[in-house]
Amino acid sequence: MFISLTLVHFTGDVYSSFISPLLPVFFDKFSLSLTQVGFLAGVSRFLAFIVQPSAGYLADRYSTRFFILGGPLLAIVFIPLVGYATSFWTLILFIAVLLLFAISLVHLIPEKR
Repeated sequence: MFISLTLVHFTGDVYSSFISPLLPVFFDKFSLSLTQVGFLAGVSRFLAFIVQPSAGYLADRYSTRFFILGGPLLAIVFIPLVGYATSFWTLILFIAVLLLFAISLVHLIPEKR
């Protein structure tokens, strides 16, 4: 159990940090301004900061299994979609959904009942 939770948490950390190395690619592909690149980085950090406590609260109230399994599965779907973004706003949408529903759900530690 400990090893599986460790791997899930590690996967979540890898997924949540995948945006930063891609910022130069987004800058070139979408001809972004530095303000827009900063906005991308800020949105990702802000959403993670806001959503993780809420996800933790929901995981305490409901089945943690859904959150532990659902987070990585949603990340598997939405990370590749970032590569198909056709505009800055589509990219923001995919990153926001990824962080709202996928990454934040991975960082939960179930409590013993």
